[in-house]
Amino acid sequence: MKLDISVNNNLAKAASKVTIPDKSRSYKLCVKADALRFAKMYKDAVQTYLQAIMFDRAETKAYFGLACSYKYLNEYKKAINTLTKLVELDDSNDEYFFELGVCNMLDGHPELAIPHLIKSILLNRENLEAQIQLAIAHELVDETDLSLMIYNKIIETNPSFLKAYYNKAAMLMGMGDYMEASRTFFQLIKLNPDYYKAYLGIAMSFDKMSKYKDAIRYYKKFLELKQFSEDSVFARERVNELRKKYFSKNNKLTLIKSDFGV
Repeated sequence: MKLDISVNNNLAKAASKVTIPDKSRSYKLCVKADALRFAKMYKDAVQTYLQAIMFDRAETKAYFGLACSYKYLNEYKKAINTLTKLVELDDSNDEYFFELGVCNMLDGHPELAIPHLIKSILLNRENLEAQIQLAIAHELVDETDLSLMIYNKIIETNPSFLKAYYNKAAMLMGMGDYMEASRTFFQLIKLNPDYYKAYLGIAMSFDKMSKYKDAIRYYKKFLELKQFSEDSVFARERVNELRKKYFSKNNKLTLIKSDFGV
């Protein structure tokens, strides 16, 4: 088969004239600002992102980085205003709505966070962190039934997502349902025996239920995994208090068997 030399030559000439455009000034500033943000130089990052926006008012990357920088500087209202402008430019990114929800929560307005988190989930149903934050937001506005429903749904569809178990159990403790909280903590350590916070949760639940023998046992299990922390200080002191109160010569603790057989 004969090659059409003239056609190949024309293509070669056309290809030689194709050039890759230089990155825009705004893009280059965003790259620099990102580096500053990742280095935790948030004030410098803010100034650089603002410069990028001056060059291109539609540079979504700059708005997002600017909002994140404001968040880390605890300037939540500025972060919210920036994210609001961002979702006006692009309302198809679940991460933008997620951050908008988180910033509203950090600003003390979980009721305003809820619709943004729902939007984030609708855009990306795999965003488990958005679902967790939505559950927390409902808890903060005293809608614990909705919060529990969300946690249960996450656990049902994503049984290996440990954070859902922990948050659910912690909420149950806050509600005073120590028995159900301990059950949930036990589910968690079955999935991950090294999840040390769960042992502390179990210990505190048993402690609240006056099951002191079991409480001491799980405080000690927690301390075996986590010897040095503020929680460790509390656990160690609580073990000593319980031993002194219930295991002294004049006080004998009635052995209460665990309902969980653990």
